[in-house]
Amino acid sequence: MSEAIRDFFHTDWESMTHVDWTGLIIVLVLTVLMIGLYVWVFRPSNRDKFEQYRDFVNQDLDEKEDIRKEVGHGETR
Repeated sequence: MSEAIRDFFHTDWESMTHVDWTGLIIVLVLTVLMIGLYVWVFRPSNRDKFEQYRDFVNQDLDEKEDIRKEVGHGETR
C-alpha cells in the first residue's frame, strides 16, 4: 500500500518548467500570507479592533455612515 501512495505523490522535479515553478512559488507564498492573516486576525490582542465591526452587515446604512465618520483611518472605537 505504501508503494502505491509513494507512486501517487511522486514528483519529477527535473521535468518541471519555469511555469510550474512559478505556480508552486505563488501557491506557497499565498499559503504563508493566509496563515499570517489568520494568526493576525485571531490574536486575542486584536479582538477590540475587529469587535466594532461585529454586526456591520446587519446595521442600517445610516449607522454605517456614522461609524465611518466616528472611526478614522487606523483608529478604533
